[in-house]
Amino acid sequence: MAEIRLQARSAFAGLLKPGRHGAQGGSTGVSLSERASLALCVISAGANKASEVAAKMASVTGLDLPMGPKRVSKNGFAVIGTAPGQWLAVAESKDARALPAMLGVALKGLATVVDLSDGKAVLRISGPRARDTLAKGCSLDLHPRMFKPGNAATAPVALIDCVIWQVDETPTYDLAVPTSYAESFWSWLTASAAEFGYTVK
Repeated sequence: MAEIRLQARSAFAGLLKPGRHGAQGGSTGVSLSERASLALCVISAGANKASEVAAKMASVTGLDLPMGPKRVSKNGFAVIGTAPGQWLAVAESKDARALPAMLGVALKGLATVVDLSDGKAVLRISGPRARDTLAKGCSLDLHPRMFKPGNAATAPVALIDCVIWQVDETPTYDLAVPTSYAESFWSWLTASAAEFGYTVK
């Protein structure tokens, strides 16, 4: 019997076509790229256990858990507050990818840790017209007075539930979307960015 080997496949496979697209002439206003090879997990504190979870996370990761819609990061590992007593943890570096499994052990009895690495896909949107692009399908006030680097939110974008966080003042945003909606989200995003001209990396 032939051996069957399964290989991991990006939710955006076949969709991201590197190069310049949309409006031509001048510089592009938006840059789009996939944040591939991330490990993601949701941490949900047990009843009245949020403070204990925060203490344990500080000892394991060196991070102070945000008690609100914020993002903190250290050494390639980020934690984003998504709801009271709930966080999205994102391992960005090769060394940090072991942390989600470690957290499952470290937080036993205090919180549930659910691996979402195959359930979420992350896109990066950057450039001077990134806000304008997102504003077409997002009700969040992304003005720099209201939404800054380190801020995060859970909100629908193009009617698709997303976790969004701002990385820097370029501005650059990362959005985690359900993998089952990746194609729909990409279709909306590229249509929204087209008038500004966009590059895919």
